[in-house]
Amino acid sequence: MSPLLEGKRVVVTGASRGLGRAIALACAREGAAGVGIGYRERAGEAEGVARAIEAQPGGRALALGFDVTDAAAAAAAVERFEAEVGPIDGWVNNAGAVATGLLVASDVEQLRAQLETNLLGPMVCARAVLPGMMRRRRGVLLNVSSVAAVRPARGQAAYAAAKGGIEALTRALAVEYAKKGVRVVCLRPGAIDTEMLGATRALAGDEVVARVPQRRIAAPDEVAGYAAFLLSDRAAYVTGAVATVDGGYAVG
Repeated sequence: MSPLLEGKRVVVTGASRGLGRAIALACAREGAAGVGIGYRERAGEAEGVARAIEAQPGGRALALGFDVTDAAAAAAAVERFEAEVGPIDGWVNNAGAVATGLLVASDVEQLRAQLETNLLGPMVCARAVLPGMMRRRRGVLLNVSSVAAVRPARGQAAYAAAKGGIEALTRALAVEYAKKGVRVVCLRPGAIDTEMLGATRALAGDEVVARVPQRRIAAPDEVAGYAAFLLSDRAAYVTGAVATVDGGYAVG
């Protein structure tokens, strides 16, 4: 059986570390013809991911530094990738931010920053990449949500609200662009062993693991493989769906 993403070109935002890094590497392993490594601040780490991909046979990667909430910067990133690598077949809105804290103890700027990165950012990036996909009448937009959207832990009010919004955004865009040949899907991961989980665990202690029926935290690769599937043609009849990969957290 051929690789899931053979010949496809995919851009992943927030790909310098954590789940985004794992998704970018999974896309390369699954035969992607080019992978964009989106980042905002960690240029060295993003370049490291790109080098790791290009060290693989046939690997092609491009580090793209831009702020996902900046419309002009997002449009420029799309233009650069397509000029240097080729047309974008898949775009992963993975860049996220979490500032764990009880709502009454959080200042407004802290709340705004989470909403802008986690919800406005995917909207801005979607506006940048969708026109090309519509012209070519093919493409997949994959939004990354969180199990916090349906079962938040303490201190996740803004984060949970934003992730609930991205799931609604997925459904709305799926309806808008299905007739244009574009699929819009959402991945809802549970607790993953990444730096971002650290703040939540610091506040909630062992509560996070205790709420997972499998009683463990996922490795990033376990979730990244499912993302690669959703981006592939083998998921061609999937749009508007939210795929949960959480060890049973949402129902436990």
